[in-house]
Amino acid sequence: MIGVFGDLILDVAVRSHGPLQIGSDVTGAISYQGGGSAANVAAWLGSLGANVRFAGAIGGDLAGNTLALELASYGVETCLTEKDDPTGTILLFLDDRGERTMVTSRGANLQVVPSDIPDEFFDGLQHMHLTGYSFFGSQELASTTITLLAKIRERDIPFSVDPSSYALLKEFGAERFLHLTAEASLIFPNLDEGMVLTGEVEPEAVAKRLSEMYPCVIMTMGSEGCLVANRGFLSHVPTKPVLAVDTTGAGDAFAAGYLYASLQGASVLESAEAGNDVGGNCVLHYGGRPIA
Repeated sequence: MIGVFGDLILDVAVRSHGPLQIGSDVTGAISYQGGGSAANVAAWLGSLGANVRFAGAIGGDLAGNTLALELASYGVETCLTEKDDPTGTILLFLDDRGERTMVTSRGANLQVVPSDIPDEFFDGLQHMHLTGYSFFGSQELASTTITLLAKIRERDIPFSVDPSSYALLKEFGAERFLHLTAEASLIFPNLDEGMVLTGEVEPEAVAKRLSEMYPCVIMTMGSEGCLVANRGFLSHVPTKPVLAVDTTGAGDAFAAGYLYASLQGASVLESAEAGNDVGGNCVLHYGGRPIA
């Protein structure tokens, strides 16, 4: 069983048929999809056949109920608490030039407290995965995540972490993040996040520096695949070329592919290849979740 903790979000994507007209109208296509980095990882894990359990928060609204049902449809066991704030929502505008503008309201996700995650959630977990977003946004949420990590350590459950956002990582503080996640067995940064955490610029230097802090570093680099730094060796694992439609959630899909393969007994490099494959499948369609 793999445990995942973090954001569950409703993604509302708006693709206009022309430039947005401030103060007026423009036609377009609007779609609703499940999102949230951690919830995306759980959904991909479930779609791959993993036993996965997700903890998070929703509002007492239609969006929350719908997202809970969607996760269940992927085979995800959910441990969701209902909060006063509405379910988290991201409004994403994609215009005819491919430019993105996002408005984010994390809502109920920021209200999670330690008592919302019962001890039973940890029963039978082989691994725990969480994202940087669980540290960002509110002191209440950060404190809850710190408590969760303490419970993981008490039970000797290995955990992985995805730093999530280089901008929010800067605001939170790289040293603080490194300290709080120091016992992670695995970290999934992209290059920008790795640069913030290390102060290095060149990809190989970033990966090597991070490998001095974490036992295993899998640094994603988009269409270039990933860099693996593990037990003193550094290797580039290329990905197959694909025609990307939407890169939303690709890193989440990669993490799910890696974790699933690793827990099936695959080597680090084999797991990285599996991550590349799942991430490559994600970018072939709009949205960050598997196609049911």
